[in-house]
Amino acid sequence: MARKAAKSSSKGAVVKSAPPPPPPPATAPPPFSQITPSLEAFVDTLDPTKIYITHIDTFPTDFKKQVFAIPAILNILLVAVIVWRAYAAGPTYWEMVLAALGNETAASVTRETKTWGELATIASKRAVMFLFDYALLVGVGNWPLTFFVAPGQQESAASWRLRTGFREREVYVRASRGWGRDELLGDEAEAFESDDSPLFRTLILPAIERRFVQDKTGYVMMNDSWDLDYSAMVHATQLLDKKEIDEEPFRKSVWVYAGDGVGWCVWEVHKLDEASNKSNGAEDAGRKKIVAFKERLDALGKESLFFRWIEIVQFESSQPGGFTPQRQQAAARKAKELFDSQGIDFEKFVREVGGLEGLPGFDESSG
Repeated sequence: MARKAAKSSSKGAVVKSAPPPPPPPATAPPPFSQITPSLEAFVDTLDPTKIYITHIDTFPTDFKKQVFAIPAILNILLVAVIVWRAYAAGPTYWEMVLAALGNETAASVTRETKTWGELATIASKRAVMFLFDYALLVGVGNWPLTFFVAPGQQESAASWRLRTGFREREVYVRASRGWGRDELLGDEAEAFESDDSPLFRTLILPAIERRFVQDKTGYVMMNDSWDLDYSAMVHATQLLDKKEIDEEPFRKSVWVYAGDGVGWCVWEVHKLDEASNKSNGAEDAGRKKIVAFKERLDALGKESLFFRWIEIVQFESSQPGGFTPQRQQAAARKAKELFDSQGIDFEKFVREVGGLEGLPGFDESSG
């Protein structure tokens, strides 16, 4: 009986499950990182549904003036044409309106006194006039409207230039056009992988490609995928003028809003460029030093020493495990012995070519 009671009591016991583990903290989708608090003043005015690219334009001011003068003059001429057309055709349209209301004007047509051919001619002429004026006002007229007013933005191209002027270093802000944060990151920003995103490869990477940014001034970077955000450009310039934000974050960076849990994130592409420039500079310095190394040996009539040194480096670097620091030291030691056997003061020779750093087989730490 006691056993049965124990069993029944065990069956009736409520087993409490452990509480589920808390969700992991939201993080910025790579290669982005969360912005610092100092950048909040800039991103507060951005549209969280869009992707943004910033960069600093260093083209000469005279060149920027020439580039901007072309659309400025063109749009001023278009405004003049539209005003002239309104002045010239306005009375005709007004007479047509009055005639349609039953008034007798020069635009009135008495059907009984006109042949079908004359009526067709009048209708054709007016249809051509309507079509021309419609294309001029709606199609071509949209260009100066966007240039001087920019509906949907607080600033336009004209007001941006009036407020910021022309500068040697200008901050440009491009905003995605026709796509944005949802298309790039999807519903789960933390699961975003840039390598798997076709939009990242086809829309973002070409827009930040080094040669593209270096060869074009920012005003001509607009296309079907990117537009200039003049309001953000004016705001960023004002922040820089007030020294509320440093210029560095604007040096070719990509900005995205990764959701409420993460907020705005930035990918500072300029840091990759700077690291690449340093690497390329080191490679160029190494090449120059190798050339100086060989030319110096040639001047001493010891050209064969250069190739024997190369053989030593290739032998040590081809050993299992790679060109370890120990093998670098061995290569340097053998090279010094080789130079000494040829009657060349190794330390003096090294000083004349600018030191060991950058030469294959030689390292400042191994010398």
